[in-house]
Amino acid sequence: MRTPGSPSAFAWAAALALAVIIPFFTGDYVTSILTLICIWSIMAMSLNLIYGYTGQLSLGHSAFLGIGAYALGLMAVKLHLGFWPAFFTASGLSALFGFLIGIPALRLRGPYFVLVTLGFACIIGVIVLAWVDFTGGANGLAGMPRPNPLPLPWGGRFAFDTVRHMYYFVLFFLVLIAFLCHRIIHSLLGRTFIAISQDENLAESLGINTMGKKLMSFTVSAAFAGVAGALYASYNVVISPDVAYFTRGMDVVACLVVGGAGTQAGPIVGTLVLMSIPEALQIASHLKTLIIGVILLLFVIFLPSGIAGGFKAVFGRSRSITGPG
Repeated sequence: MRTPGSPSAFAWAAALALAVIIPFFTGDYVTSILTLICIWSIMAMSLNLIYGYTGQLSLGHSAFLGIGAYALGLMAVKLHLGFWPAFFTASGLSALFGFLIGIPALRLRGPYFVLVTLGFACIIGVIVLAWVDFTGGANGLAGMPRPNPLPLPWGGRFAFDTVRHMYYFVLFFLVLIAFLCHRIIHSLLGRTFIAISQDENLAESLGINTMGKKLMSFTVSAAFAGVAGALYASYNVVISPDVAYFTRGMDVVACLVVGGAGTQAGPIVGTLVLMSIPEALQIASHLKTLIIGVILLLFVIFLPSGIAGGFKAVFGRSRSITGPG
């Protein structure tokens, strides 16, 4: 069992401290890239819960991302709700759709579940594009609200009107969802998720309600994806139908493959690698896809457990050789 003073705890604390201070030494461009990395890390965490720990590969998480983004936009822009009611409602609607889709889809196994989730993502993408009067169609929606300013103890206020302030807002939710995922995975509920991923038939024979647990994992995962969608809409101010396009779900799967599915650091590490390398190389958009494809292929062949998974295996092996002392 890990203790609070373990290397893992220190590594997380150091990573968080680094994430907090980086914007003070970079410009708005780098900070904006870091903000998007945080948002997509939340998306990867949401998929990691249902795929990495529960063993159910979903290619439809782009649908929940789109539902969260458009729900925030429609309620704030057209219904004129405040930011926070729209934000939490957007996450709740994503969870509701996850629950409703999960009831029939999770009764299927293997490629059939994958195809159902992929089909759901395609349906949401078509609806968003075709329902022009409601979603704006190909033109999308503009005028997404930013969070309300926070009052400060000394009488001022913290307004989310700069790239740096929005970065800290998104970083807060990244840390919050990472903490929630940690608590879930290290609870009895998380143990049942892992048991289902390893052998669903055996877990069911031991009295675990596998359908109920998978549905719970899928619903929570959809809610987290909805949070990512709402954050994306608020930060980007303008949203278009491509936010719900099914290839977004493929991108998140790629992040998990590179970072390591079934690990806590994997979603963040994979997203950081796949988003930062093309930006650092400053290459054309069509070459970014090629670079990501090559990286993904190399990891599938040479390091299928991902960066975090490989590090965990090496670190665990070295500890077993050297002993606890």
